[in-house]
Amino acid sequence: MLAASLVPAAFYLEEAAAGTRCRRGLVPAQMSPKFAAPGQQRPSPAPDLAEAIIRKALLAYGGEAKILSFTNATFHYQAETPGTPASKPLQMKAYFKEASYFRSEASGEGTDAITILNRDKGWVKVGDTILSLPPKSGDPLKSAIVAQLRPDLLLVSFQKFRYGGKAEEDGRQLDLLEVSGFLAGEYVRGRLSFDSSTYLIYKYEFEIERELPKGKGIVAGEEKYLRYTEKEGLKVPAEIISRQGRKLSRLAVSQVDFASVLDPALFRDPAPAPNPQAPAAKP
Repeated sequence: MLAASLVPAAFYLEEAAAGTRCRRGLVPAQMSPKFAAPGQQRPSPAPDLAEAIIRKALLAYGGEAKILSFTNATFHYQAETPGTPASKPLQMKAYFKEASYFRSEASGEGTDAITILNRDKGWVKVGDTILSLPPKSGDPLKSAIVAQLRPDLLLVSFQKFRYGGKAEEDGRQLDLLEVSGFLAGEYVRGRLSFDSSTYLIYKYEFEIERELPKGKGIVAGEEKYLRYTEKEGLKVPAEIISRQGRKLSRLAVSQVDFASVLDPALFRDPAPAPNPQAPAAKP
């Protein structure tokens, strides 16, 4: 889909609650070699080390209750490809309502695309063309945008965490956690890198098992959160470098709104309602 190709994970509110319950008993995750820490051959640290980092990160973002409290959210942001000054950034909007309603809009550079998920229905509108979209086909776009704009939800969504040691990148001291679990029905494994000075997530690397046109395959990517801001007591990314396969994008968030209750009309079929025919005149 065009919209999915522009910025390629629901609010994970329902799955997040389940993930929170599972996380109480942390068990080591079986990670791929790509995400194995250099010293993984040694005995694994106690699970409570990973739990301690998660607790500190939850507090750094605003607290677990705050993270799970928002049922409406609107994000306005720009997406551009670094190193291509001639291209104009795409203007993006993302709307989330509860766990079942999602809308993404992209415009610019001759692009005008809208993706809508409404419980068990979905649509894609490109220009004047509207196509039905099975929710399962739209979930990858929804999940990717959640990972980009709400990395705090990753803390309460993954079922397994394992401490992976320390690292240094871009002058930052990092604590590494290997993660795995099911997000939006897909199996995901990867690594969260936390800034040791703030305990906010600096980088999220992932591999997703996904049904592709040629069969099941692995989709790999990375989100790097360069800068955060605060809205309604929650830390949210303000600048993100996103890599999906070979596509690299820089996202700049300009507006975040958690307070406004979203109009249900945003998540309805975008096709215009047919005009009612005038009743025939009586003879």
